[in-house]
Amino acid sequence: MEVTSAYVEYAFQLPEQYGDVACHNDYLALALAKQEGCPLLTGDQGLKQASLGEDVSVMGTVWLLRAMVENRLLSVDEALNALGLMKTRKRRLPWTEAERILRGLDHDE
Repeated sequence: MEVTSAYVEYAFQLPEQYGDVACHNDYLALALAKQEGCPLLTGDQGLKQASLGEDVSVMGTVWLLRAMVENRLLSVDEALNALGLMKTRKRRLPWTEAERILRGLDHDE
């Protein structure tokens, strides 16, 4: 997708308000989400705070895994395996809650 010139300018102004909580490309992603009126997918806490300050909804990894299972792009087992790989690679997620959510989807079918 293309960020319009108005939203590129908007992205360049965000560090004045939020500082260095995100890099330039992250601010461009936030600007694109705002431009398109869609959620921003991020796990970065600084970008999440800036997004919420700009009234852009933020979704994370657990939401993405859940959506993929609900839309039958992944099985619950595949999502749990992916979660396990993330855990071994030292990602920071609410592990117990994520597993509970994904296991709960198995009963929804």
